[in-house]
Amino acid sequence: MIGLSSCKTSADVEGTYLSLFRNNPHKLNIYTAHKFVFSADFTFNYSYIVIGDTEKYSSGTWEQIDKNTIVLNSNIQSNVLPLQVEKVNSEDSHIQVCENLVIIQKISKYEYENEDFLVTPYIDGINYLDLHPELSDEPLQITKNDFCKSMGLETDTINLSEIVMTSPPIKRGSYCIYPEKPFDTLYFKILKQPRKVERMGPRSYKEYYILETEHKKLTTNDGDIVNVTITLLDSLFSYRIFDNEKIKLSGNKLIFKDKEDNNKKNKLYIKD
Repeated sequence: MIGLSSCKTSADVEGTYLSLFRNNPHKLNIYTAHKFVFSADFTFNYSYIVIGDTEKYSSGTWEQIDKNTIVLNSNIQSNVLPLQVEKVNSEDSHIQVCENLVIIQKISKYEYENEDFLVTPYIDGINYLDLHPELSDEPLQITKNDFCKSMGLETDTINLSEIVMTSPPIKRGSYCIYPEKPFDTLYFKILKQPRKVERMGPRSYKEYYILETEHKKLTTNDGDIVNVTITLLDSLFSYRIFDNEKIKLSGNKLIFKDKEDNNKKNKLYIKD
């Protein structure tokens, strides 16, 4: 009986917990806030809020393993994108790889198009665009004048055309490449292009996860045409995965060490 009475029930954990300004339990942190909602049916919802706008979210199940520890497991445990591959032979001696993006949109005020995604192919584990910067859809070189303007700084009159930065080569949306020789593995990394958000605060762009497709093994020969289809679930770029992640329960607050923010300790108080 003593052992049973010391165990917490869902009613003890159930509720909404929020990061608060300077740990003041009466004032919400207006810049960044973690939010957990624990329900009596042992499900949870999570969101990471920056200036009132959700940047990351998750949902899943929670379990209390001892008096002061809760374990989270999100409903989605993998954000690896499927890669469909179809290979055909042609009379041309060149190898051709063409990828096609299929976007499944989430409900949002922002509708993304094919060109909003930056797609990098990796052939036999090597970034193909690094070898072929001439394929980039973006300017590769930034002058001193351009850099100053982008940072809102005054420009001087000395060497304004001097190259001060070289951006990595990128390709947008669907496109074809022509590898010089046969290869054995293929995958892609995909970045969702951030958009400027009209809000006050330390950051003006939403942040997203970089997703990766599954790695496909295939044998190619001269003249092969490889057609690949990448299905993008748009919401995955904001979905946070919890895999047996532990958070501490201390009285009316949670202690959440954020692995994605250098294990920063966050105190979340239950909302009255």
